[in-house]
Amino acid sequence: MESRMTKFVAIKIHYDHRKSLTPYLKYSKVPTPEEYQEYLNLFHDEGIGGAGFHECLNFAIREHENTKIYLPPTCIPNSKYMDEDFVFFSFTYKHDKEMPSSIIGVHAATKIHSIGKEPLLRDDIEPIEGAEPFYYHAEAPSDFITLFTPAIEYDYREGLFTPIYKSWGNGLRYINEDHATNIINTVLKEAQKRRPNASISEEIIISREIRTLESIQKKYGLTSDDELLINKGKTSNREIIPDREIGFLGEKVVYEEEINYAIKHKIPISEVEWISQSDPQSPYDIKTIRIINNKKREHFIEVKSSRII
Repeated sequence: MESRMTKFVAIKIHYDHRKSLTPYLKYSKVPTPEEYQEYLNLFHDEGIGGAGFHECLNFAIREHENTKIYLPPTCIPNSKYMDEDFVFFSFTYKHDKEMPSSIIGVHAATKIHSIGKEPLLRDDIEPIEGAEPFYYHAEAPSDFITLFTPAIEYDYREGLFTPIYKSWGNGLRYINEDHATNIINTVLKEAQKRRPNASISEEIIISREIRTLESIQKKYGLTSDDELLINKGKTSNREIIPDREIGFLGEKVVYEEEINYAIKHKIPISEVEWISQSDPQSPYDIKTIRIINNKKREHFIEVKSSRII
């Protein structure tokens, strides 16, 4: 079977303006009617943007599902490339009021499903009264999607994260492997620097981001010489492949172990929660309790879901 070529693509979208969402939950929830109207007012007054807030769910990451992705009309690849493997980097506009000139996230291993520029109707969410239906064009595995928290700044005149442009405009731009490497490595280094001083909840989020970035590095060979030095002794020639079935079974084993721990320490088993089954967007899988210095402390677990080949 003929292998798919990889296209690295920079697209422009508006930053998720909703104050109700923390940075790592941006683009993960359907807007309220009020938030939807705020979006239209915010961006249509500037004369740019699409007909609706379709990208509001571009990072609605659910562990056991692919994530549907909306591409703005000017950011849909040429139809001759539709069967290829895409890595989309989301950039904000230079004049964005909240997050200008920033790279905010990545969707790797993406497959285009739409035909030409015609989008597909989302059937997994309830429509908003008075708003047009929500659409999507592509899907990507959740294991290869992450927001960058925080986002990184870019300047299209520098040539670091994109080719050098005098101007960009609103459309997509194809970037090369070096640009993709620079983006991934820059975000990864920032995440690695933040993790030692992070709170428990922040550490969970940062760790997932790091694992996702490292998976993308390995899949596309985006590791630079500098990164190889940093990770010397940690890398392996054996490829780590995310496995959803192993993920579920692994979570089940850990959950049962935590139930036994609770019973042994006379902790109500209701305090042990298998979070990912009730809230797939949660950054952790299981909430449990640990006895530390004779006091109960909440403890959060994210179960690894990989197999090595």
